[in-house]
Amino acid sequence: MKFVIFICLSVVCAWTTVFAKADLPDIPQGSLTLDQAFKTALARNPDILEAKARIESARAVVKQARSAYLPTVSLTGNVKAIDATIQPDWMPTYRLNESYNETGVGLGLTWLIFDGFAREANALAANYGVEQRKQMLAETRRLLLKAVATAFYQAQLAVEGMVVARENQQFNQVLERDSRIRWEVGTVPEAEMLNFSVKALQAESDFLTAQRDFKIVKTVLAQLMGLPGALLPPNLYPVRISKGQRHPPDSFDADYQFALEHRPDLKALDQGALALDQRLRAQKGANSPTIALVSGADYLFQDDITVIDQEEHDTYVGIVASWDLYTGGRTSGKIEAVNAQIRALDHQRQGLLLSISSAIHQSRDRADTAFETYERQNKTLELTRRIRDHVETAYRAGTLPLTRLNQAQTDLVRASGAVAFTWIDYQIALVNLMAETGRLDNLE
Repeated sequence: MKFVIFICLSVVCAWTTVFAKADLPDIPQGSLTLDQAFKTALARNPDILEAKARIESARAVVKQARSAYLPTVSLTGNVKAIDATIQPDWMPTYRLNESYNETGVGLGLTWLIFDGFAREANALAANYGVEQRKQMLAETRRLLLKAVATAFYQAQLAVEGMVVARENQQFNQVLERDSRIRWEVGTVPEAEMLNFSVKALQAESDFLTAQRDFKIVKTVLAQLMGLPGALLPPNLYPVRISKGQRHPPDSFDADYQFALEHRPDLKALDQGALALDQRLRAQKGANSPTIALVSGADYLFQDDITVIDQEEHDTYVGIVASWDLYTGGRTSGKIEAVNAQIRALDHQRQGLLLSISSAIHQSRDRADTAFETYERQNKTLELTRRIRDHVETAYRAGTLPLTRLNQAQTDLVRASGAVAFTWIDYQIALVNLMAETGRLDNLE
């Protein structure tokens, strides 16, 4: 009789298992590749758009600097009501009090000929400023692509965590139903059946934790991609992890040399140093005289002065020179300030070189260790799965205790998670290495 009950309950539980799998939450499935995420972020991220706008601002500064080579044309005019007292020196007894109107119009041209080469230096500094802004745009791209790749891989890792947790949940639910059958017929104690219930609930909690991590990281990814409302639609969920071969590493010297030639933040500092050199040259130009060509035409009309109206016309052309012999230390102070900025920028560059060297070393070591760990975890997973299958068979046959099956399943879950984690860790290490060398920005 117990055998018949056992068979009936087995059939019922088998069907229950099929429908229970259909009730489990779906694993996020999308078609977004890392390359597509890069392209979307570069096109829509506000930081990129801001950096491009700053380039346009720098170009406008170049236009301002170049305007110093062109003449300045000014139109002036005035209308005055004048109440005057006139007493000529040549006629001491004559005194005139008069109220009259005065109208004047003038057109003048000033063309700077020489200013100690300050305008040339300012124009060059402005051009270097444009190049610096371009490198800062490239630096923004580099950091953005690094952040996008990290978020993308973390999203993949969260999905793999959900997959592992769901498989663990399903495994324990099957054993729970099987042990329930055994408990119903009196072949196992209730504690054994409840053990699998606890394990299934723990796996469900692990699934919810991984699901939470995915929700958080997909929001971060959507923000980096510049999507409206920082919402990532299901069709843009990242594709599942695709494991491959080890990336052939370059030598440290090759990586470091590539970084020296391509790191945009380093190139931005170099452009900034060139701009400061020209700013210094422009400040030194203030110690030289300025020479300008001037010309113009003036018209003056005085109405009701004494008994007549007076009208004057004049034109002029000439050269005006000006030389500030003493400025109270203003010029020398400006020169000292620029020299200090140049020294500070040089120290900043040395610090950046040390940071680049250190970061490349760390990223290479992390990548090497991560891949070697991945290979061992992959082998561990293969062996652990075989062990779990053998233990499960032995447990069902009654030759191994429940504790051994629990341990085997726990080992399998850990190994599955470790494989996904170490592979993602390797991918993130490669991204960091490419970012530190400047190769990541060249993927566009």
